[in-house]
Amino acid sequence: MEQIIKDFVKEMFAISKIPHHEFAAPCSNYEWLDFGFRTKILGISNSRLNPLLNRRFMELPSHTILYCTDIFQFHYIFMRNPDPDHIYCIGPVIYERTGASFYDELFDSLHIPKELWEPIRSHYSNVKYIPYLGMLDDFTSLCANRIFGKGNYTIRHKDEKEFPDWSWIYQNYLRVPDEPYMNIRHIEDRYETENALMKAVSSGNEALAVECANHFFSYRIPQRLSNHLRDDRDLCITLNTILRKSAEHAGVHPIHIDSFSNGNIQQIERLASAEQLLLFLIKMVKGYCRLVAKYNLKDYSLPIQKAITYISTDLTADLSLKSLANQVNVNASYLSTLFKKEVGVPLTEYVNRNRIEYSKTLLSDTDLAIKTIAIYSGIPDIQYFTRMFKRITGMTPKAYRTQSYTKEFS
Repeated sequence: MEQIIKDFVKEMFAISKIPHHEFAAPCSNYEWLDFGFRTKILGISNSRLNPLLNRRFMELPSHTILYCTDIFQFHYIFMRNPDPDHIYCIGPVIYERTGASFYDELFDSLHIPKELWEPIRSHYSNVKYIPYLGMLDDFTSLCANRIFGKGNYTIRHKDEKEFPDWSWIYQNYLRVPDEPYMNIRHIEDRYETENALMKAVSSGNEALAVECANHFFSYRIPQRLSNHLRDDRDLCITLNTILRKSAEHAGVHPIHIDSFSNGNIQQIERLASAEQLLLFLIKMVKGYCRLVAKYNLKDYSLPIQKAITYISTDLTADLSLKSLANQVNVNASYLSTLFKKEVGVPLTEYVNRNRIEYSKTLLSDTDLAIKTIAIYSGIPDIQYFTRMFKRITGMTPKAYRTQSYTKEFS
């Protein structure tokens, strides 16, 4: 019965031309594991590699399917067969086409010397490419059901970061002899660019921030997860956090940042490709710059920062001098004097101008009734609203809406 199962497994993967191997651990030679990539191309001796691999495979529990990815993006599946000393190895396979961008990222992220580029390209051309990840999963599940019984097994996933001693073996083989500190410089340059991006966002300099962002994205950051899209999304989320703190450092109140930041996270999770994520990242960088440009309060004293934040948060609230003074816990007369000194206009005038600016947006972008817009702008008295609107803009709300429509369709 066991031989029938073994034959079935071999036939399944032979038909699909997926590399597979049955071996006993400990094993004296693992060249078959990657077709001699490590021993013949990188020159790593079996005496260094074998003890580590033997230990790993001998620790493999029964009734377990182990998915592995190494730093060269070779993917493997291991499972112990009914004979406890024997293990099935499926792979190596790759899940990404080996075009120019693949090699550029591989060589750059691992700092592989130029003299190894051609041998590595030649080697990868012989590695099985799996365009549909589910196909290999289906084959593996079918075999595991025959070997262990349906559902009678555990699935585990590991990548190179869970095998630090395995990855360490390669470090001296992937360095550039004439430039031993290239990796340090690469990381320093990336962090320097990241700091420049943060500084540009903190100053609200949109053009410079976009330039820094494009430079930042040109660095190939080592793959952290086997799921490329999840890895890219996590990088976007990390950058969102960095830029959020940059905006806060610039003096933007968290209430403005939080809404924008949370919206970014939701959009990032909906994006379905690396190209969409890159476009969104540029949009996100611009958005944080505009937040800084609009809500930068760093040059104001704390009472004025709080007052302006209350005003911009809810224009329909009671924004009288007395109410705002209570909110920021200062004397009304003191707040009035300080506001005029720092902002340049009286507090009441500042509130009115913000309300009218908001109403202009609603008049241009919506079909809401003017009376409704007056309420939404914090001036429920339509006659008072109309007088104030004309005083500040030079025209009535109705005339402004008509002018906006004319400009839109002209």
